[in-house]
Amino acid sequence: MKLALAVEGSIFPASEQQRLVEVARLAEAAGVDYLTVPEHVLMGPNASEQDPWSDWEPQHLEMPWPEPLLTLAAMSAVTSRIGLVSAVVIAPLRPAGLLAKLGATLHALSGGRFVMGVSPSWHRDEYDALGISFADRGQLMEDAIGACRALWAGAPASFHSRTVNFDAMRCSPRPAAGERIPVWFTGKFTRRLVRRVAALGDGWMPYTAYGMTLAEKAAAIRELRAAAPRPLTMTETTTDLDALPAVAEAGFDIARVPLRRFVASPGQVPEAIAEIAGRFIRAF
Repeated sequence: MKLALAVEGSIFPASEQQRLVEVARLAEAAGVDYLTVPEHVLMGPNASEQDPWSDWEPQHLEMPWPEPLLTLAAMSAVTSRIGLVSAVVIAPLRPAGLLAKLGATLHALSGGRFVMGVSPSWHRDEYDALGISFADRGQLMEDAIGACRALWAGAPASFHSRTVNFDAMRCSPRPAAGERIPVWFTGKFTRRLVRRVAALGDGWMPYTAYGMTLAEKAAAIRELRAAAPRPLTMTETTTDLDALPAVAEAGFDIARVPLRRFVASPGQVPEAIAEIAGRFIRAF
């Protein structure tokens, strides 16, 4: 099993987001395998309510959310090995062609280390503010990833769906022949998730328990792998470092640990990274 460190802007004041780059350096030096960066584009009045996807505390309205793809690009410039994961980018909030260009550019700049984790999100306020249909977000996400796959596969590319349509378009840079930008989906385990991952995905990254036990998630992993025509990477999010062996036994490939749950102030970040990485190394 490998270790991912979930890095949120909230571990530093909004005026000190440049310090996230140092987190990337420290994590790579400590032996962490992946960094993940989350997203909200805008925060509305309902953001202070409990996130229905999370077992954690509600989000406060002034919590900083640096744009994840830009943040990962900055992190890529100061690292050479560590994987860089958007966890997540809210795919429906960008035009499909723009999402494809951003993903392909980050793939190129990072030397192939980028993983596009995607979600439709739960926060209706930002959809409304951006003029995008909240009700259609699942379809918008699937169509956006389908369009990305077409644009990344070659040129000229054509794609037609309910919400995205184009003919003979080109996206450059794009992955070289034989390369694939992994796409990991978040979300509750449902029939639609199975279809989504099987058709378009390279992994499942549940953000929270979703009311499932680890044994139930293990069964979900088996079903997803049976349905998909390609190998899948499974990522579990946990704050319990004592549970790392159980996460591996359940069939997960990556344990994703939220850094902010281990720091009370910015000065504790280096020590927390060392502790998380050290506990992981001792467990495996």
